[in-house]
Amino acid sequence: MVSWLRHAEPMELARWGLTLVLALGAMAGVMILGLDQPIRETLGAFGRGSFGHAWGQAAYWMGMGGVQIAAAVLIILAAMRKKNFIWRRLGLDCLYAVIVAGLSTQVIKHLVGRARPRLNLSPADLMGPTFDSDWHSFASGHAATSFALAAVLAARWPHGAPVFYTLAAFIALGRVISGSHYASDVLGGMALGLAVGWALALRGRMIRTEARS
Repeated sequence: MVSWLRHAEPMELARWGLTLVLALGAMAGVMILGLDQPIRETLGAFGRGSFGHAWGQAAYWMGMGGVQIAAAVLIILAAMRKKNFIWRRLGLDCLYAVIVAGLSTQVIKHLVGRARPRLNLSPADLMGPTFDSDWHSFASGHAATSFALAAVLAARWPHGAPVFYTLAAFIALGRVISGSHYASDVLGGMALGLAVGWALALRGRMIRTEARS
């Protein structure tokens, strides 16, 4: 990891660090102030409308790990066919981002055991280690993988960062609108995804630098 950090600019690391602190702070603030339930009720009402329902469905499919993995594999296969090292590296980084972020959230979900909104229990109810999917609310896997992908892509194409992060936010917010997660779930997933994506972006940058030398 130390060698990867050498390929990041100080301002870049500071910006990433501040973003993670803000995301985790927002997650903690929502939990401590008890805002999960009011946010759920407000966005849930919006989600019962036709537009909100469509948003929730779109977010579900766009953020599904299998869909994102398939997209990354297609990039890799196309790059291999054209013998394009840069695109193959990008496809691999995207694939790793989804897998690492997805598996990490699965571990957290099983250990924390937070009740999903559909159970109509208190957001503070935690079962602890469990394999019951109804108690796998924290953290949001959709948010984690989507922000991990956005971080990888934004590091490669900085000018497209607003688009990549907007799409990730669209997916994350859609999970709250659909009633699948609380706001703090997606904020936690967002922080995890960003950390994974930025680490992989630095790793990819290091590999490209070594390949050119």
